[in-house]
Amino acid sequence: MSEHPIESNSSDQIIVTVEQADALLEMIASDENAGRISSAALSSGLVSLGLAGANGLAGDAARILEPVRAARTQIAIRVVSPSMRGVVRDWRIWPTMPRSVVMRSGVDGVHFSQVDYCEVPHILAFASLLHAGPTIHDGPPYIPADFIAAVRSLDAQGAQDVLNDLVTYGPAESHFAQDCVSGRWSVVTCVREEMHRREWKTGLHYECFVTDHLHAQIHAPLDEEALAHLSADPTLDAPPRAAIWAMLMGMLAP
Repeated sequence: MSEHPIESNSSDQIIVTVEQADALLEMIASDENAGRISSAALSSGLVSLGLAGANGLAGDAARILEPVRAARTQIAIRVVSPSMRGVVRDWRIWPTMPRSVVMRSGVDGVHFSQVDYCEVPHILAFASLLHAGPTIHDGPPYIPADFIAAVRSLDAQGAQDVLNDLVTYGPAESHFAQDCVSGRWSVVTCVREEMHRREWKTGLHYECFVTDHLHAQIHAPLDEEALAHLSADPTLDAPPRAAIWAMLMGMLAP
């Protein structure tokens, strides 16, 4: 399998900078761009690239991103790992039929791709680091709230420090301890958002701690203040991977 399920030579793909991606998303979300060129489109270079014009999106951007306008749900995935270049990787999926749109960040920019809807479950699993394999949960039944807070603030070193302290409670020979100390861990946060009165509202979410040996669910609130005021550290449990797959598929429900 290639590094990404969406090949970079696809004719149904554009690669832009983060600034340009933000401008494209802003143009999609607003109907006020018709008849004028937004300042963001001009300053980011979208107009000179032929991706934006007086009527909004243009060229390949208009063709590839067209399904997003009809989307009533979107799925945001964030992967944070100290072993990954840049620490963080973001994905966003707009699941619409018959064609869907996928956005992913990479070291070379932000990729927007149009794919068949039937490919979305595979892409969602890939982005969430979910794959077949054994589950060995020989670590604690919880994960420190300080670790979650550090991950969400993209403080990979701070998160690593929390894990280094956690594993001192043993057993040192466990797979969990070895994966933590070596930095072979990732946290995947997947959030479903639904369109309500022209605004995206947060819906279902799940968060997982992933190593070479397990894909464990973190039971923690998304709200930062709620996380900070928890009376106990979030529970960490590793259901069968088929159960994680079922949760993923729930994200795609109409």
